[in-house]
Amino acid sequence: MADPVRVYKDDSLLLATDFEGGNGTNPQCLGRDHYALHLEPEPGKHPFSGVAYYVCFGIQNCQPAPRTVRIRLVGHIWEIWRRRDWAEQTQHLVVRRGGRWSLLDPAALHQVEGATDTLDVQLPLPGADEPASALFVSNFHWWPYSEAVRYLQTIDSRVARVREIARSFQNRPIYAVEIGNEAAHAPCIVHTQTPQPSEMGSLACRAMIDFLCSDDPAAAAIRERFRVCFIPMTNPDGTVLGYGVSDAQGRFPFFEGHLAASGADTATPETAAVWRYLETQRPWLFWEWHSNNWARRPGHMLLRYRPELLNDPSRRAVWAALEERLLALPHTHHGSWTSHTEGGYQNSLGFQAVTRLGAISGMIKHHDKYPLSVSHDHAIACLKAAATVYPS
Repeated sequence: MADPVRVYKDDSLLLATDFEGGNGTNPQCLGRDHYALHLEPEPGKHPFSGVAYYVCFGIQNCQPAPRTVRIRLVGHIWEIWRRRDWAEQTQHLVVRRGGRWSLLDPAALHQVEGATDTLDVQLPLPGADEPASALFVSNFHWWPYSEAVRYLQTIDSRVARVREIARSFQNRPIYAVEIGNEAAHAPCIVHTQTPQPSEMGSLACRAMIDFLCSDDPAAAAIRERFRVCFIPMTNPDGTVLGYGVSDAQGRFPFFEGHLAASGADTATPETAAVWRYLETQRPWLFWEWHSNNWARRPGHMLLRYRPELLNDPSRRAVWAALEERLLALPHTHHGSWTSHTEGGYQNSLGFQAVTRLGAISGMIKHHDKYPLSVSHDHAIACLKAAATVYPS
């Protein structure tokens, strides 16, 4: 099978997805200042296979004068989300220019009549000679794996310890960042990005790392009392390949945490590495950071495991107090419960951490419709809340 076409270029425009994290194929010109791009489906054989909902493309004006072009995006989500259409649910896009993220005006997005999975986007382009004239457009806050690795290399080694803990299926390093009290008895918190690679959990980790490495007195107090650990990218291959939920083997690793926790030989190397790390650190709190971009979701969402899964009543009380504080934060709401008999996340690493390690656990799902600064502040507020409720 021939490789998909990922680049369109003429005298006036470059439209491409042939870069790390790009998603989109068959870029083409439909008419004057009107172009199209088809989202790429998820690989493998899992519930999202064949679904095309993540988009990330680069675009550059080849003319000296600024102009506005129209990009037709064609996705496909089947009936996974209760018959909601991709175009209906996509009401924001994120634009990255010169390393800075911003949100495209929602008024620039238009559903195409009679095509439920098709969206037309009016995109203003800077002139070719303007600084940082290339734009990267996505429905998630796109952060390439190699850029994340370079960021980890800049972290102050006097404050944080960065170490490789494993390699991915395609031999990319997986890193952990450890900050704070190194004593064996120090209470430990572990944060990881979800293995769903399009989602911006890695940027939530970055926000908390930057905060903890700062001179803020609240950060210093947390460092003194806790050991706070991060695995900012848990699916490097999927991130590089531009997938929404899949890894390089075409698997959906988020729903395979139980394989790693049970020691199964069939566990993916990335999930097994995260589980080994959790077993070693024995955190009292494990948060997995996700993001979402669907219009039907009102804001940041907590996907929760029932505190009753823990036998320790004092730990359950801490859990309840913590989530009460989280739900009081701006833009934050309850999403769903999972227990042994309800919900759909029993196979996740978070559920395994609760039932096998006795950890308080949960998923925090930021909404990509907010400016990145809002989500960063929310992540730091969550961390502060955890430090506040932990018993002295």
